Amino acid sequence: MIDSHIHVGQFNDIYIEPSVIHDLMAGLNVDYYAVSSTTICEENYPKAIDELQEIIWLDKDKVIPVMWITPDGLNGNIAWYLETSIKWRCLKIHPFLHPDVWTNADGKMSEVIDIAKELDIPVLIHTGNEVSCQSNQFEAIIANNPDVLFILAHGRPLNQTIRIVKRFDNAFADTAFMPIGQIKAFIESGLSHKVLWGTDMCIPKYFYPSCDLFQYYKGKLTELATICSPKQYRQITHDNAIIIFNLK
Repeated sequence: MIDSHIHVGQFNDIYIEPSVIHDLMAGLNVDYYAVSSTTICEENYPKAIDELQEIIWLDKDKVIPVMWITPDGLNGNIAWYLETSIKWRCLKIHPFLHPDVWTNADGKMSEVIDIAKELDIPVLIHTGNEVSCQSNQFEAIIANNPDVLFILAHGRPLNQTIRIVKRFDNAFADTAFMPIGQIKAFIESGLSHKVLWGTDMCIPKYFYPSCDLFQYYKGKLTELATICSPKQYRQITHDNAIIIFNLK
Protein backbone atom coordinates (compact mmCIF):
# COMPACT_ATOMS: atom_id res chain seq x y z
CA MET A 1 0.00 0.00 0.00
CA ILE A 2 1.45 3.35 -1.09
CA ASP A 3 -0.18 6.70 -0.32
CA SER A 4 1.09 9.33 -2.74
CA HIS A 5 -0.33 12.42 -1.01
CA ILE A 6 0.21 12.96 2.73
CA HIS A 7 0.85 16.12 4.77
CA VAL A 8 2.59 17.02 7.98
CA GLY A 9 2.85 20.43 9.67
CA GLN A 10 0.71 23.54 10.11
CA PHE A 11 -2.55 23.78 8.16
CA ASN A 12 -4.58 26.87 9.07
CA ASP A 13 -5.40 26.39 12.77
CA ILE A 14 -4.51 22.70 13.06
CA TYR A 15 -1.07 21.18 13.44
CA ILE A 16 -0.30 17.68 12.18
CA GLU A 17 2.50 16.18 14.25
CA PRO A 18 4.93 13.79 12.56
CA SER A 19 4.05 11.22 15.23
CA VAL A 20 0.36 11.40 14.21
CA ILE A 21 1.26 10.49 10.64
CA HIS A 22 3.57 7.72 11.87
CA ASP A 23 0.84 6.17 14.04
CA LEU A 24 -1.85 6.46 11.36
CA MET A 25 0.27 4.96 8.58
CA ALA A 26 1.40 2.12 10.84
CA GLY A 27 -2.15 1.38 11.94
CA LEU A 28 -3.33 1.27 8.33
CA ASN A 29 -0.41 -0.91 7.17
CA VAL A 30 0.70 1.67 4.61
CA ASP A 31 4.10 0.55 3.31
CA TYR A 32 5.24 3.85 1.76
CA TYR A 33 3.85 7.38 1.73
CA ALA A 34 4.78 10.60 -0.05
CA VAL A 35 4.71 13.49 2.41
CA SER A 36 5.16 17.25 2.20
CA SER A 37 4.94 19.91 4.90
CA THR A 38 2.07 22.41 4.83
CA THR A 39 4.21 24.58 7.12
CA ILE A 40 5.90 25.79 3.94
CA CYS A 41 2.81 27.94 3.29
CA GLU A 42 4.28 30.17 6.02
CA GLU A 43 7.62 30.21 4.14
CA ASN A 44 9.18 28.60 7.21
CA TYR A 45 11.72 26.38 5.48
CA PRO A 46 13.74 25.38 8.60
CA LYS A 47 10.60 24.21 10.43
CA ALA A 48 9.28 22.34 7.39
CA ILE A 49 12.60 20.55 7.02
CA ASP A 50 12.67 19.68 10.72
CA GLU A 51 9.21 18.11 10.37
CA LEU A 52 10.27 16.02 7.40
CA GLN A 53 13.50 14.95 9.07
CA GLU A 54 11.54 13.88 12.15
CA ILE A 55 9.10 11.83 10.11
CA ILE A 56 12.01 10.21 8.24
CA TRP A 57 13.60 9.39 11.60
CA LEU A 58 10.32 7.74 12.66
CA ASP A 59 9.57 5.81 9.47
CA LYS A 60 12.89 5.55 7.65
CA ASP A 61 12.53 4.24 4.07
CA LYS A 62 8.73 4.24 4.27
CA VAL A 63 8.87 8.01 3.66
CA ILE A 64 8.86 9.47 0.15
CA PRO A 65 9.95 13.08 0.83
CA VAL A 66 8.23 15.75 -1.27
CA MET A 67 9.93 19.12 -1.79
CA TRP A 68 7.15 21.73 -1.76
CA ILE A 69 8.45 24.78 -3.64
CA THR A 70 7.04 28.30 -3.33
CA PRO A 71 7.87 31.28 -5.58
CA ASP A 72 9.70 33.02 -2.73
CA GLY A 73 11.53 29.79 -2.05
CA LEU A 74 13.14 29.96 -5.46
CA ASN A 75 14.57 33.37 -4.52
CA GLY A 76 17.29 31.86 -2.37
CA ASN A 77 15.43 29.71 0.17
CA ILE A 78 15.57 26.61 -2.01
CA ALA A 79 19.05 26.04 -0.61
CA TRP A 80 17.41 25.02 2.67
CA TYR A 81 16.06 21.99 0.81
CA LEU A 82 18.97 21.16 -1.44
CA GLU A 83 21.62 21.31 1.28
CA THR A 84 19.91 18.79 3.56
CA SER A 85 20.65 15.08 3.60
CA ILE A 86 17.06 14.33 2.56
CA LYS A 87 16.78 12.26 -0.59
CA TRP A 88 13.96 14.09 -2.35
CA ARG A 89 11.63 11.89 -4.40
CA CYS A 90 9.15 14.46 -5.72
CA LEU A 91 8.62 18.22 -6.19
CA LYS A 92 5.35 20.02 -5.45
CA ILE A 93 3.82 23.35 -6.48
CA HIS A 94 0.48 24.84 -5.44
CA PRO A 95 -0.97 27.17 -8.10
CA PHE A 96 -4.07 27.97 -6.01
CA LEU A 97 -1.86 29.63 -3.39
CA HIS A 98 0.19 31.46 -6.02
CA PRO A 99 -2.12 32.28 -8.96
CA ASP A 100 -0.55 33.04 -12.34
CA VAL A 101 2.99 32.19 -11.16
CA TRP A 102 3.35 28.57 -12.21
CA THR A 103 1.51 28.59 -15.56
CA ASN A 104 4.26 30.57 -17.33
CA ALA A 105 6.63 27.98 -18.75
CA ASP A 106 9.36 30.62 -19.17
CA GLY A 107 9.12 31.92 -15.60
CA LYS A 108 9.59 30.22 -12.24
CA MET A 109 8.08 27.02 -13.56
CA SER A 110 11.14 26.55 -15.76
CA GLU A 111 13.28 26.55 -12.59
CA VAL A 112 11.08 23.83 -11.08
CA ILE A 113 11.41 21.76 -14.25
CA ASP A 114 15.19 22.19 -14.16
CA ILE A 115 15.33 20.93 -10.56
CA ALA A 116 13.08 17.97 -11.42
CA LYS A 117 15.34 17.03 -14.33
CA GLU A 118 18.49 17.41 -12.26
CA LEU A 119 17.13 15.22 -9.44
CA ASP A 120 15.23 12.93 -11.84
CA ILE A 121 11.99 13.14 -9.84
CA PRO A 122 8.33 13.85 -10.71
CA VAL A 123 6.44 17.12 -10.23
CA LEU A 124 3.20 17.14 -8.23
CA ILE A 125 0.84 19.98 -9.22
CA HIS A 126 -2.17 20.95 -7.11
CA THR A 127 -5.18 21.25 -9.38
CA GLY A 128 -8.59 22.74 -8.66
CA ASN A 129 -11.65 24.24 -10.26
CA GLU A 130 -10.27 27.78 -10.00
CA VAL A 131 -8.88 29.06 -13.30
CA SER A 132 -5.33 29.46 -11.97
CA CYS A 133 -4.99 25.78 -11.11
CA GLN A 134 -7.14 23.93 -13.61
CA SER A 135 -5.37 20.99 -15.24
CA ASN A 136 -5.43 22.47 -18.73
CA GLN A 137 -3.28 25.37 -17.52
CA PHE A 138 -0.36 22.92 -17.45
CA GLU A 139 -0.99 21.03 -20.67
CA ALA A 140 1.69 22.87 -22.66
CA ILE A 141 4.24 22.39 -19.87
CA ILE A 142 3.50 18.66 -19.77
CA ALA A 143 3.68 18.44 -23.56
CA ASN A 144 6.99 20.30 -23.77
CA ASN A 145 8.71 18.22 -21.08
CA PRO A 146 8.12 14.57 -22.02
CA ASP A 147 11.11 13.50 -19.92
CA VAL A 148 9.47 14.76 -16.70
CA LEU A 149 6.60 12.94 -14.95
CA PHE A 150 3.71 15.14 -13.79
CA ILE A 151 1.09 14.22 -11.19
CA LEU A 152 -2.10 16.30 -11.32
CA ALA A 153 -3.14 16.20 -7.67
CA HIS A 154 -6.92 15.95 -7.08
CA GLY A 155 -7.56 15.62 -10.84
CA ARG A 156 -9.56 18.81 -11.28
CA PRO A 157 -11.56 19.57 -13.28
CA LEU A 158 -12.35 15.95 -14.01
CA ASN A 159 -12.89 16.06 -17.78
CA GLN A 160 -9.79 18.19 -18.37
CA THR A 161 -7.63 15.87 -16.30
CA ILE A 162 -8.90 12.69 -17.93
CA ARG A 163 -8.18 14.16 -21.36
CA ILE A 164 -4.64 15.22 -20.42
CA VAL A 165 -3.78 11.99 -18.59
CA LYS A 166 -5.04 9.99 -21.55
CA ARG A 167 -3.13 12.10 -24.08
CA PHE A 168 0.32 12.28 -22.45
CA ASP A 169 2.43 9.34 -21.30
CA ASN A 170 4.07 11.55 -18.65
CA ALA A 171 0.80 12.77 -17.06
CA PHE A 172 -0.83 11.10 -14.04
CA ALA A 173 -3.45 12.00 -11.42
CA ASP A 174 -3.84 11.25 -7.73
CA THR A 175 -7.04 10.59 -5.78
CA ALA A 176 -6.55 13.06 -2.91
CA PHE A 177 -10.02 14.42 -2.01
CA MET A 178 -11.34 12.86 -5.23
CA PRO A 179 -14.94 11.57 -4.91
CA ILE A 180 -15.33 7.87 -5.61
CA GLY A 181 -17.43 8.60 -8.71
CA GLN A 182 -14.57 10.55 -10.25
CA ILE A 183 -12.07 7.76 -9.51
CA LYS A 184 -14.52 5.43 -11.25
CA ALA A 185 -14.55 7.76 -14.28
CA PHE A 186 -10.76 7.38 -14.61
CA ILE A 187 -11.05 3.61 -14.37
CA GLU A 188 -13.86 3.45 -16.93
CA SER A 189 -11.69 5.59 -19.24
CA GLY A 190 -9.05 2.85 -19.16
CA LEU A 191 -6.69 4.91 -16.98
CA SER A 192 -6.18 2.76 -13.89
CA HIS A 193 -2.48 2.60 -14.86
CA LYS A 194 -2.27 6.42 -14.65
CA VAL A 195 -3.87 6.99 -11.21
CA LEU A 196 -2.13 7.12 -7.81
CA TRP A 197 -3.79 6.46 -4.49
CA GLY A 198 -3.60 9.60 -2.35
CA THR A 199 -5.65 10.79 0.63
CA ASP A 200 -4.37 14.22 1.74
CA MET A 201 -4.07 12.91 5.30
CA CYS A 202 -4.54 14.46 7.79
CA ILE A 203 -6.21 17.46 6.07
CA PRO A 204 -9.66 15.76 6.18
CA LYS A 205 -9.58 16.38 9.95
CA TYR A 206 -9.71 20.12 9.25
CA PHE A 207 -12.85 19.82 7.12
CA TYR A 208 -14.47 17.04 9.15
CA PRO A 209 -13.35 17.63 12.77
CA SER A 210 -15.42 14.79 14.21
CA CYS A 211 -14.27 12.12 11.77
CA ASP A 212 -12.16 9.17 12.83
CA LEU A 213 -9.23 9.30 10.40
CA PHE A 214 -8.57 5.57 10.63
CA GLN A 215 -12.16 4.69 9.73
CA TYR A 216 -12.29 7.44 7.10
CA TYR A 217 -9.21 5.98 5.40
CA LYS A 218 -10.44 2.39 5.57
CA GLY A 219 -13.80 3.48 4.19
CA LYS A 220 -12.17 5.12 1.17
CA LEU A 221 -10.22 1.93 0.43
CA THR A 222 -13.37 -0.18 0.77
CA GLU A 223 -15.15 2.11 -1.68
CA LEU A 224 -12.27 1.85 -4.13
CA ALA A 225 -12.38 -1.95 -4.06
CA THR A 226 -16.04 -1.90 -5.10
CA ILE A 227 -15.45 0.01 -8.35
CA CYS A 228 -12.45 -1.80 -9.81
CA SER A 229 -10.94 -5.20 -10.44
CA PRO A 230 -8.20 -6.62 -8.19
CA LYS A 231 -5.63 -5.76 -10.86
CA GLN A 232 -6.85 -2.17 -11.12
CA TYR A 233 -6.85 -1.89 -7.32
CA ARG A 234 -3.21 -3.00 -7.22
CA GLN A 235 -2.30 -0.54 -9.97
CA ILE A 236 -3.87 2.40 -8.14
CA THR A 237 -2.75 1.55 -4.62
CA HIS A 238 0.86 0.62 -5.33
CA ASP A 239 2.01 -0.56 -8.78
CA ASN A 240 1.88 2.90 -10.40
CA ALA A 241 3.60 4.60 -7.47
CA ILE A 242 6.44 2.08 -7.50
CA ILE A 243 7.23 3.13 -11.05
CA ILE A 244 6.72 6.88 -10.63
CA PHE A 245 8.70 7.23 -7.39
CA ASN A 246 11.31 4.68 -8.50
CA LEU A 247 10.78 2.43 -5.50
CA LYS A 248 12.34 -1.00 -5.18
